[in-house]
Amino acid sequence: MGRKSTTRVKPDAHHGIAVVARRTGLTQLVLRAWERRYGAVHPARTDTGRRLYTDEDITRLTLLGTLTGAGHRIGDIAPLSLDDLRTLAGEITASGSKTAASTARPPRAAALLDQAMAAIADMNQRVLLEILDEASLTLSKPMLRNDLIVPMLDGIGERWHDGDLRVAHEHMASAVVKTFLLAMNARHVPPPGAPILVVATPSKHIHELGALLVASLAQDLGWDVLNLGADLPAEEIVMGVRRRGARALYLGLIYPLADATVAEQLLTIRKLAGHDLPILVSGQAAESYTEVLTRVDARIMDTPDTLEQHLTALLNS
Repeated sequence: MGRKSTTRVKPDAHHGIAVVARRTGLTQLVLRAWERRYGAVHPARTDTGRRLYTDEDITRLTLLGTLTGAGHRIGDIAPLSLDDLRTLAGEITASGSKTAASTARPPRAAALLDQAMAAIADMNQRVLLEILDEASLTLSKPMLRNDLIVPMLDGIGERWHDGDLRVAHEHMASAVVKTFLLAMNARHVPPPGAPILVVATPSKHIHELGALLVASLAQDLGWDVLNLGADLPAEEIVMGVRRRGARALYLGLIYPLADATVAEQLLTIRKLAGHDLPILVSGQAAESYTEVLTRVDARIMDTPDTLEQHLTALLNS
């Protein structure tokens, strides 16, 4: 039942990763992790390293998303052929579980996403904020994050790479999303006695949208979140951990990659916080710090599902 190796030369590959994320309902982080760790698909690459997927890749990824959503382990099913995946998905359908079609982005979220991308292209921050406010009233918080905000940010990156958007578009949209997430998270009232999760990014890491999304997820799971913001020295992060008696620490690592100063900050955080504090890490730059993160016994969260599972386990420990 194993799948034969796939050549990387695919003349019919023309879908960018943002399009694939939108059509499959999987985040770009998951797509990259499944490719890297499990060889789920083998997208072609442009001369600049941009991934390009075929229609068959999208079908395959949609089936994998359906099957993992039904409880299958990605490591077990990634090697299977497309026919075998269809057979498994058919068994799920017959048993009344989700079908592949049901994993598509909800129509309301898809419509809001299109409106948001149009507002970004027009540099209309007022309309973008209105769309996010409307989404907060019509979508659940998980849908708001996973079906609107994350694909919107991914789409901005994809269009910037293609030359359709400029840096100013990204900065405008990031500022609006940051304002929105900060306000939404601030309105959350944690349950009595909820454990504390400290969320921050270390020195030199100024991008905090990912950390704000993690804070929102943690609040949904039942955590009381202390958000310390971005670009914070190790001593200040540990002070917050100690002052609130935090049960765990989350660090977002986006950019720079493999920076010696950041690596030293991570070592200092572990030294000052002690060895019992669970440290969870994710972000585009996380893998570049694998060596030091292993040394400090920090756990890299490859996918949103992995992060959610660890936060849930720690919450119940």
